[in-house]
Amino acid sequence: MKKCIKRQRRLAAARKSRLAHIQETRKSLSAKPLELRTGTTQVVIYRSELDYLSRCILDRPDIETGGQLFGHWTDSGIPVVLYAIGPGPKANHQKTFFNQDVDYLVTVGRELKRRYGLHHIGEWHSHHQLGLAWPSVHDARTMNSTIREKDLGEFILCIGNCDASSAKVKAFLCDGIGCDQTPWEVIRTDSPVRPVIDRDLAGILIHPETSAASLGGDRDGSLRPAYAPGYWMLREGSGQILNGILAFLKERNPDNVVRPSLNERGEVRIDIIHSKDKREVITFPVGFPEKCPSFISIYKDLTTTPDYADAIWDNGSEDILSSFKTFYKNL
Repeated sequence: MKKCIKRQRRLAAARKSRLAHIQETRKSLSAKPLELRTGTTQVVIYRSELDYLSRCILDRPDIETGGQLFGHWTDSGIPVVLYAIGPGPKANHQKTFFNQDVDYLVTVGRELKRRYGLHHIGEWHSHHQLGLAWPSVHDARTMNSTIREKDLGEFILCIGNCDASSAKVKAFLCDGIGCDQTPWEVIRTDSPVRPVIDRDLAGILIHPETSAASLGGDRDGSLRPAYAPGYWMLREGSGQILNGILAFLKERNPDNVVRPSLNERGEVRIDIIHSKDKREVITFPVGFPEKCPSFISIYKDLTTTPDYADAIWDNGSEDILSSFKTFYKNL
């Protein structure tokens, strides 16, 4: 228990230190407001844009590639991808990393915003045939650090994979703390702005050489849980326990939004959203239930953790649900 307390305090100190470096003004093309968004459960994308990403990925099946996503956020906080771009002519493609051509991104991004009102809402890159279908630790750390530094609120990160004949693309929503797997909501038609922009900006756009899209697996990009190896959710009966935890949290305050998801490490994360400015985040780490849950409270740009000295986590109990209820009530 003492080790768990010390670990949580170290994490809290690290988070506070990082948050202290948040910039006062945003330096991005993104139009995300600073308040917390609530209830985001999907990323909307037009079929033509998923097809475009697959073509870019298949251009370089043995090396990383990438680009950016442009669109807008709905009033309810759902991101809508209307236009995707791939790598610029001076992009850096390597076996295990990709860097976009910054001049290309700035030039295209400026025109997309000025002419069509599209904003930079996400990034994408491929892990080609590495077998890594989620953000690496470096990917997640870099994205979340950027979100905090530029006050972006939330940002889309897409990861692509491929074999010799098809590509798959999965979406993750990052919020400065973690990157959660988020299913696609595919509009099964071409983006209405794709032909217009391709024509108007023909002099500056770089398109993939692969002419035919090929999306492998589920075309809608929906995600199946990808738990960490040996994770407690792989055990028999764990689904019922998690459902009991979610029901308990909802009963505590029916007005709150209780949103479960998976983070980039394959751990269950639950966001309890009180309002646009306040939420709690509970994470069940690898090693749970022997290890205690992680808990942080977020109010606007301030992140805190409770004093675990008064919190009880009975890791020897066979009744995980009862242990969690006691633990949460004593936070």
